[in-house]
Amino acid sequence: MKKKVSLLMVIILVLSSLLVACVESKETDSGSENSEFESYSLEGIKNKGKLVMGTSADYPPFETHIMAEGKDQIVGFDIEIAKHIADELGVELEIKDMDFDKLLGGLSTGMLDIVIAGMNPNSEREKEANFTDIYYEANHSVLINKEDASKITTLEDLNGKSIGVQIGTTQEKFAQEKIEDADVKSLDANTNIVMNLKTKKIDCAIMELAVAESFANENDELMVVEDITIDIGSEGVAIAVKKGNDELTEKLNEILADAQSKGLLDEWFVEANELTD
Repeated sequence: MKKKVSLLMVIILVLSSLLVACVESKETDSGSENSEFESYSLEGIKNKGKLVMGTSADYPPFETHIMAEGKDQIVGFDIEIAKHIADELGVELEIKDMDFDKLLGGLSTGMLDIVIAGMNPNSEREKEANFTDIYYEANHSVLINKEDASKITTLEDLNGKSIGVQIGTTQEKFAQEKIEDADVKSLDANTNIVMNLKTKKIDCAIMELAVAESFANENDELMVVEDITIDIGSEGVAIAVKKGNDELTEKLNEILADAQSKGLLDEWFVEANELTD
């Protein structure tokens, strides 16, 4: 009788083990179905409940650091766009502040879902990433010390000058290729460029117009050269996503178009200028 009971217990244990294995197998299969979406895809972002945005927060009024309520916060035009996108997708927003020239690499590795950083979608960048429709028409300008106002009035006056630009930008490429005998100083952040300009380590800086105006407003000794217009050959700025991530690109275009039709983009840009000033 004892042997029969022992055999029955063994059979029950074996069946129980098989049942547990089946359940675990089903859970694993279910998990693999959920993981068929890459984390940076539209469905992947919704599944994880988070949108990871890459930016370079030294570019007011698009993105910059401010102290608010005793805390360091990243604010600006691009940040408001990202918040709106996250709300439309029903997910939280996570912001990663990085060097500008590292942003597209973050997309390619899947570390970032999107890049919103006042980025111009030129032909070289379009080889590395998808870009949305233009959400802001960009104009570029020259920032100088006011005491040099009589020395730098035309584009030709930049020839042979020491010019500050942000590394990895279209402004850097323009200065290197279009300005004769220029001593191009490529720096990691616009704040460093401004510091070099104020301390006379460079003669001038090439920046997006709204950014240059923002720095001029913050620094009384600086000014934007009104008569210099720089055509970099870019139509404006757009959101970057991983190359081939077409579904997310299309969704972002829908969200941007809706925000534009409601006047939200203009509203956010004005508010960003006021905040950074």
